[in-house]
Amino acid sequence: MKNTITYIFLIFLVVATVQAQDARPTVAILDFEGQGISVQEVQTLTERMRSEIGATNAVRLIERKAIESIMAEQGLAQSGCVSDECAAEVGQLLGVQFMINGSIGKLGDSYTIDVKMFSVETGATERSVNATHEGEISGLLTEMQILAWEIVGLQAPQRLRLKRGGDQDKPTVAILDFEGRGISLMEAQTLTDRFTTAMSGTKRIQMVERGVMSEVLEEQGMTGAECSSQECAAEVGAMLGVEFMVNGAIGKLGEAYTIDVKMFSVATGAAENMQSVTYEGKVEGMIVEIEILAWTILGLDPPKELIKKRKRYAAGDTAAGGGGFNISLPVLGGLVLAAGGAYLLLQPEAPSALPEPPVLPE
Repeated sequence: MKNTITYIFLIFLVVATVQAQDARPTVAILDFEGQGISVQEVQTLTERMRSEIGATNAVRLIERKAIESIMAEQGLAQSGCVSDECAAEVGQLLGVQFMINGSIGKLGDSYTIDVKMFSVETGATERSVNATHEGEISGLLTEMQILAWEIVGLQAPQRLRLKRGGDQDKPTVAILDFEGRGISLMEAQTLTDRFTTAMSGTKRIQMVERGVMSEVLEEQGMTGAECSSQECAAEVGAMLGVEFMVNGAIGKLGEAYTIDVKMFSVATGAAENMQSVTYEGKVEGMIVEIEILAWTILGLDPPKELIKKRKRYAAGDTAAGGGGFNISLPVLGGLVLAAGGAYLLLQPEAPSALPEPPVLPE
């Protein structure tokens, strides 16, 4: 008993000291109320929100252990303190400014999450957020992370909104033609188109059509190839009203190809993600690398079929193919249309007899 009182006093002293040095509001989170899901699942989901709120760095968060000590002193379990009155009482004992509580319920195949942040002093609701999720319960982990940002008044990072995948949360993105280094302008545009198609195929973003972006560039007296700097890309992104711009470069160095892609925020200029690949081999394999980059630049795992194709090309399987990039034979440098797409073809080092014509898919 004495040790518990001493521990609580030390907690209060630490909170008071931190408050004097840090202007961020102090917050404590109680385990949510569960309706239709187990206590263990509720605790796991609450802990995920607690961790993510700490990651926002927007508030000073009281540790779970401190809350449990207070609850034990009052003869309560966190799962039994679901009313605002009980939460406010715990908040007063902790000496925090705000409490966060909420509920997670299941109705049929849907889950609902309701979160509230309120003032300990006045009881007034500071902010409330909610979400509905259809699918596996594991999807609630992402929802809890997103709500953790929203409950403290911040927009959830792009990495989380992409995981949620709902239309209302899809970030807006525009892609500039990649800069070509050692390859032709047409080849660079062709590979950019391939990248754009693959990124659109993720269905996790809202993309600006190429025609719309071309119109904006024309109004500024530029082409995509001339707008290769981040400053120019940011300016175009602002005129398009998108959140993110993607630009990059594709270069040839000897027999190797390098692909560098960057995705950055139009508002801040901060890099959201950067990806680089060095590739040696058949052009079909480079197309696969381009498509994989379209997923990884968004922080997403590429489809298993793309990973399998990468492994087949790495193993020297010339018959690897299928899908939209099935080119069976190398030919002289240039572009060839096959299966609805344009592809960059490698230039042999020395003249040789022409190979048999490529077998195009029916």
